[in-house]
Amino acid sequence: MDTVRIVEAILFSATEPLSSISIARIAKRSVREVESALQKLIEEYSSRDSAIEIVKIKDKFLMRVKPAYQKFVGKFVESELDKGCLRTLAIIAVRQPIELSKLAKIRGNRCYEHVKKLEELGFIKAEKKGRTKVLTTTRDFAVYFGLNADDPEEIRRLLKSDLERFIKT
Repeated sequence: MDTVRIVEAILFSATEPLSSISIARIAKRSVREVESALQKLIEEYSSRDSAIEIVKIKDKFLMRVKPAYQKFVGKFVESELDKGCLRTLAIIAVRQPIELSKLAKIRGNRCYEHVKKLEELGFIKAEKKGRTKVLTTTRDFAVYFGLNADDPEEIRRLLKSDLERFIKT
């Protein structure tokens, strides 16, 4: 069987981003074969007019619906993030840079679990500042959510202007 199509099937079926090592283990192929197949798939999906794309987030790969088409399928698709994590991420994105201690006052103690998961996914980074951490979004956050900016300040401005437009309508 063709490695490219096996990798495509694995990505299509995956419920979370997968590393090339994980895909290789599942496909029973070498990591080099899988990485070559991933590159071919990324090129293939980006060269055709498709609502589907393959993105690299941190060191993992994800097949997803392009952000422009998400509104049509959102109710059918389970999110990789539960609602609590999404709410925590939204607060981080809109108020960044935000101290973890301030986030905990807003979201409560569950936010520590959320922050850990969001860091593992590569959506946020936490830099130590005294006894707390300062949280900001990452380029992977921007890629995942289809934003045209990866600078935390620019993301915050984009989201705030979108929220203001949403509230006015």
